[in-house]
Amino acid sequence: MVVLNKKIFLNSSSINKDNFIKICLSPDSKLIPDLCDKLPGKSVWLPANKALIVDILQKDELKTYFGVSKIFSPDLVYLIEMNLRKKILSTISMTKKSGVLTIGLDAIKTQLIQNRHCLIIVAMGAKSLANKSFFASENVSIFESLLEQEDLEKSTGKINVKYVGVFSKNFKKTIQVDLNKLKGVIDNH
Repeated sequence: MVVLNKKIFLNSSSINKDNFIKICLSPDSKLIPDLCDKLPGKSVWLPANKALIVDILQKDELKTYFGVSKIFSPDLVYLIEMNLRKKILSTISMTKKSGVLTIGLDAIKTQLIQNRHCLIIVAMGAKSLANKSFFASENVSIFESLLEQEDLEKSTGKINVKYVGVFSKNFKKTIQVDLNKLKGVIDNH
């Protein structure tokens, strides 16, 4: 069964092994995203790609795999997107509490001058950093227009937050994996 095999996806496409989302079947036959990999029972790993998820949902292979005659999956892509956003914002909040989050471009630049690894998140509507040579480095990852400014404000407890920088390799990796998944779920049509 091709749909349910991560190795087939990895061998036949450019999907990264970190860009899969665990989906479980609830007792009432609803598909539930399990982003923290903690739900019990039978599950399937789907690529974080909107077009592929929609295609897979239209086939009968999931019903066969789960051994049910009907699966309810209204707005599964929307559920995945909302849960990913919540998880990312929660991790940003933890990053701030840990003291490895910087808010604002000047503060981010100061940290970058010290050659620190960084993940920069740019809110929707903020000026792009993509063409700014100062931020071009193999140690810097930039994600733009995936989160609202309001969301960044809530997760940091500050106002007017358009740019945040994460200066911890562990938090950077965790957030970056989830941002890549979110991007795949949003961008692929």
